[in-house]
Amino acid sequence: MWKIIGLLLGAVVLTLGVFVFVQVDFTSPKDLDRFVEAKMNKSGMTGVSIALIEDNKLERVINYGEADAEKDKPVTDETMFQIASVSKTVTATAVMQLAEQGRIGLDDDINKYLPFHVAHPKFPDTPITFRMLLAHTSGIDNNWDVYESLYTLHEGGGDSPLSLETFLSGFLVPGGKWYDEEKNYTKDRPGTTFAYSNIGYGLLGYLVEEVSGMPFPAYTQQYIFEPLGMTSTKWLHADVTDRSRLAIPYTAKNKPIVPHSFPTYPDGALKTTTTDFAKFYLAIMNGGRGGRGDHGSILTPSSIAEMFKPQADEGNQALGWSYDVLNSIYLGGAAQGKTLGHNGSDPGVLAITAFNPDAKSGVIVFFNQELDLNLRALNLHAMIKRLVEEVGM
Repeated sequence: MWKIIGLLLGAVVLTLGVFVFVQVDFTSPKDLDRFVEAKMNKSGMTGVSIALIEDNKLERVINYGEADAEKDKPVTDETMFQIASVSKTVTATAVMQLAEQGRIGLDDDINKYLPFHVAHPKFPDTPITFRMLLAHTSGIDNNWDVYESLYTLHEGGGDSPLSLETFLSGFLVPGGKWYDEEKNYTKDRPGTTFAYSNIGYGLLGYLVEEVSGMPFPAYTQQYIFEPLGMTSTKWLHADVTDRSRLAIPYTAKNKPIVPHSFPTYPDGALKTTTTDFAKFYLAIMNGGRGGRGDHGSILTPSSIAEMFKPQADEGNQALGWSYDVLNSIYLGGAAQGKTLGHNGSDPGVLAITAFNPDAKSGVIVFFNQELDLNLRALNLHAMIKRLVEEVGM
């Protein structure tokens, strides 16, 4: 009997081993392009664009797979990806610019700048500040039932017909269409507890509009994208002149879905290329100065230093940036020093970005597909680990 059981267990182990071998690529080509190709082939992901930053410059771009599999259209340097929550780093930069100019204070009550009143229903006398919104400690929650129901992929894609003001006043103010005292706010006093908030970053985008007197896309275009020479970066589908450049998003099961957005687009709907976004990362890594002389400055070194100060989540959350990016994908030991960055995921979207400010190196990885949490994901884990090691982070 035990012999039979042993034979059966051996067969099961052998079967599992074969299954793992089929799902995971164990090769390790020295050539990085071939390495990426091998891991992507096994992963089942549709397309990827990778930017590698070394010694303060964009050292290399690797593109693989399809931007549109149905049309057999490859990913190129010109492919624009929607980058989900990595977008928050740009929104945070816009807020820091206003603080640097003295137009707001990071610890100001946001109601000083809003046309409607926002207060945590359980702590109405505790002001919500810009710093709290930036660090995800405002007490504003996502209410996923509402948030996900307003993705435009349900209505054919494109930009949301709801303005920031319409949605945010309807979500945050008692009596609003989407207001729910229990689901829209956490149980914690503002400023005390980390709770990741997409809605909070949509509110920051709206505050930029109210303080600057400009639409949020126009503000970031004039004060961030143009100074850095980011000519292929837009928030709105309506502003992308050549829609064929947009990568088609794919579900984890390789099904195409329409390029889409949502009302709080400053929290995750930025569309850009890896080469364009590398310009933004290089500016952040270099004390706010890009590669175009005085005209490339978007923040002062002191503002960058303030952004990088740990604020919440046991020291992992800064103002718009996270120190937990690599740890969150089980790659904490891959880098040699402390890293910052941001990751993002949405329907049909996965973005992983990180940099080491001391080593002046970083990686930017944009996929046009959701990650399926199965054995094949191990291929992407190995790929990101190699990229981090390749640039000496």
